[in-house]
Amino acid sequence: MKNTTLISFLLIVFNFSLKAQDKNDSTQIYLRNAYILDFQTDEFRLGNILIENDIISKINYGKSSVDKEGASNYNLETFYIIPGLIDAHVHLGTDPSGEDNLEVTKQRLNYLLFNGVTSVRDMAGDARYLSYLSRLALLDEINAPDIYFSALFAGDSFFKDLRTKAASKGTKAGQAPWMRAINSSSNLNQLIAEAKGTGATGIKVYADLDYNIVKNIVAAAHKQNMKVWAHATVFPVKPSELSIAGVDVLSHATLLAWEEENDVPTDAALRYSKREYFEVNNPVFTKLMKTLKANNTILDATVNVYRDNPKDTTLIQKGIALTKLAYQKKVEVGVGTDMELDDLTAIAPIFQEMNTLQKEVGMKPIDIIRAATIVNAKMIGKENSIGSIAEGKKANMVVLKLNPLIDIKNCSNIKYAIKNGKVFKKE
Repeated sequence: MKNTTLISFLLIVFNFSLKAQDKNDSTQIYLRNAYILDFQTDEFRLGNILIENDIISKINYGKSSVDKEGASNYNLETFYIIPGLIDAHVHLGTDPSGEDNLEVTKQRLNYLLFNGVTSVRDMAGDARYLSYLSRLALLDEINAPDIYFSALFAGDSFFKDLRTKAASKGTKAGQAPWMRAINSSSNLNQLIAEAKGTGATGIKVYADLDYNIVKNIVAAAHKQNMKVWAHATVFPVKPSELSIAGVDVLSHATLLAWEEENDVPTDAALRYSKREYFEVNNPVFTKLMKTLKANNTILDATVNVYRDNPKDTTLIQKGIALTKLAYQKKVEVGVGTDMELDDLTAIAPIFQEMNTLQKEVGMKPIDIIRAATIVNAKMIGKENSIGSIAEGKKANMVVLKLNPLIDIKNCSNIKYAIKNGKVFKKE
């Protein structure tokens, strides 16, 4: 049985590798007669896209009956083009010497790209490894989404976590620039500069820090043009306090449930401790959503990862209920997965999350696509270069066989993934 599974896996990886060769190195690519998603109207419009190198240089709306001379031409009648998808919550490099070794990670990245994911936000790992992968992806030396990653800041007690030791191998967890223990006497300007020097795009505030330290981290990071990302509760700091402190993105909607608790644990290891009482109609949550909206805090909901959580079977329901409330109250919601990438034959985690947002949260398909593209680009701080189909932006797109505004599941029915102006064919 194990041998059969291994052979099937290798055949799939080999098949992906063959398809990865179907990319075009022409400096001009002309996509004509496709239905292009326009975020100005939230509708598909018949039109044509000219790509030069890795940039969308021209968009013309209307039907075209003529190929562009000197370009690689794709007649895409009946096809739909959306922006390249962005998974806002992955973990690619927790253990580069073990389960996240280079060959395995390259297979995972290849899988993501062929499922239309053209960018990812990695939420803490070994920055030495992630920086290397980011370079390979940026230069298209491997088939991979572009990689943006974080440096993790937390209280001393958090660094007992074995994951931090794996991600800091060769140095001491809590003292690595990308995996840093913080206290009230830390020189934040210096430590953030060191974190930025690893190539990190943002600081992930994880756990075991008080409000004043979080607030100071945010101020110092923003001063150096770095984003600040955090769990939706940084024990003992509540979600509303994180938003008021200026954190840009809160991850894990289910952790918003701690807002109604009088006593929040100081130890993040207790973040999934089961609570008997939860009522989404509690006015405290309506007030929380107003706070998030007022401070332009984005919610990285990661609903689906909790579906089968053995520690607390109510986590998924809390996440769904609070994401639904956030959506109803006009809080910006992004699409992150935080799921394992072990089964490369399964439906990609980003589609599982998007399907959950439609079916169980009640989000409209257009809003889910926005969440997985332009909202996620805002999380990273790259909304001016990726996240929508516009002249001057990177040529990161997905060509679909069916209209995703009818059913978000159609986002997984892919003809081509286009990343940095290169076309990858998915059969």
